[in-house]
Amino acid sequence: MYKFILIISTLIIFTISCKKNQTDTIDYDYGYNYFPDDSGHYIIYKVDSVLYNDFNKTVVYRTIYLKEKIGEQFLDNMNRSAKKILRYYSDTLATDTISTLWELYSVDYLIKTQILAERVTDNMRFIPIVFPNDVSTKWLGNRLITIPPPYILDKLNYFLKDWKYTILNRNKYYNNGVQIFDSTLLISQIRDSSAITKTYSIEQYARNAGLVYKEMWMLSSQDTLKIKLNFPWEQRADKGFIIRQYAIKYGKE
Repeated sequence: MYKFILIISTLIIFTISCKKNQTDTIDYDYGYNYFPDDSGHYIIYKVDSVLYNDFNKTVVYRTIYLKEKIGEQFLDNMNRSAKKILRYYSDTLATDTISTLWELYSVDYLIKTQILAERVTDNMRFIPIVFPNDVSTKWLGNRLITIPPPYILDKLNYFLKDWKYTILNRNKYYNNGVQIFDSTLLISQIRDSSAITKTYSIEQYARNAGLVYKEMWMLSSQDTLKIKLNFPWEQRADKGFIIRQYAIKYGKE
């Protein structure tokens, strides 16, 4: 009798455990909606940039508007399901945004799987996000890039493939100064500084919107006096750029 009760108790515990595990698996939040890929989904950005030119010793400030729209599905060169990203820009933005004259200047594409998303921009393949995207998750987001992009200032000593993307926070309220988002995911791509170079890049994603903020610094300085006096990088830099990209509207067309 004792053995019979023990067997029945074990079966009940096992059944409850299995049901709990099944529920946990079903309810687990992988964060797929931080990277929407529905055709017709679009997002409009205000992009502020500062360009430091060491050749003519100038600093140029510029603002443009960028619109990215997910287009049709196709098969990539590895026979995987992919979607186009149509990229438009404008120097000005109409009050209603619909009347803005957008000019198509490039077509990227994305691949989204159960474990990661890839984005191909200017023939460079990035892994901007992974699933699940829990806090402290790390991955080499640039490991698929074979040729360094032109914005890498020191190509001999700087290895883009080593950038270790890291999720800093998740499900956080965020106000980018234009839009408010209830749940965002913050990813650090690189934070590296020395006396003569500053390399910094972060991206922030919102549920059902996608990328809502991006900031990238690629700067260098040869001004020994400013370095010695520890000038802020905005004043110290003589080569490179700063870009800040804010989502100001998103939806579906």
